[in-house]
Amino acid sequence: MSIAKMSMIHNSYRYFTVSVDKYEDRCMKGVIYHAGKTPGIRYDNFLEMIIQMNRIFDSMSCPKQAMELRRFTGIEYPEPVIRECNRYQNGRMATFQIYVKFRYNASWQGDITWLEGEQTESFESLLQMLQMIDRIFTGQSEERGTRVTKICQIAINSCEKGLVTGRVQNAFINHLERFKGTIGLADAMVRLFEAGVGENDSGKSLEGKIISEETWDSYRLGGKEATFLIKILFREHSTWQGVIYWRETGEKQAFRSFLEMIMLIASALESGKEEREFEDRFTTTNNREKARMEG
Repeated sequence: MSIAKMSMIHNSYRYFTVSVDKYEDRCMKGVIYHAGKTPGIRYDNFLEMIIQMNRIFDSMSCPKQAMELRRFTGIEYPEPVIRECNRYQNGRMATFQIYVKFRYNASWQGDITWLEGEQTESFESLLQMLQMIDRIFTGQSEERGTRVTKICQIAINSCEKGLVTGRVQNAFINHLERFKGTIGLADAMVRLFEAGVGENDSGKSLEGKIISEETWDSYRLGGKEATFLIKILFREHSTWQGVIYWRETGEKQAFRSFLEMIMLIASALESGKEEREFEDRFTTTNNREKARMEG
């Protein structure tokens, strides 16, 4: 659904200052400040950061979201708790100023400035912005190569406050790569879809034809929390377009960007968490009632 492409809010409200206090295993933690003002909002991972930023953009309708993000049927996007930080400070590791000019193509477009390095780059999508941040911390250049596949399975083993961990795999080319966090997930998918290279757990090249029993077993088993099959159909606007299949429910949904894909995954994981919490409360109540009757 097309919403709008115009906004009357002052440009300063399109700015966020992002302090990064920790960057470990491609997981970042720090504080975001909207328009450079306090109080800021603490975040424990990249996914929580973008959800909080998107929430603020939506509340102001600035920048206008040109396409309403898609959802799985009957499932809402997660709303992390707002944890305020009343003191403004630069990040211990880095500080970024992110200027989101537009929210077209189910993603973000704008500029990101690394304040300490005095570098500014433009981005066409959240995926591209994410890769720019990762290159600053890791020094790894953007990989490009021959695409070997358009399909992968994402097995989520845990999701704690938006920090997802699991595996990206394609059993048919003997690819199994563990990841931690949204940036780690994106990096694993880029290596599979765009670089055409990767390593298995032993550090050997994935060019071989023999499929290990570990890869097959983990592929069939899926994730402890949820499992998604991803098919990439196009790569436009510096991001991916394709189809996501939620294996546990059998539901399919098209996505138009990495942002939309990761939000669909986050909403599915949040709904599963709510169901488990309800079941736990129901079981606890039944056990108490049974104990009372037997007592």
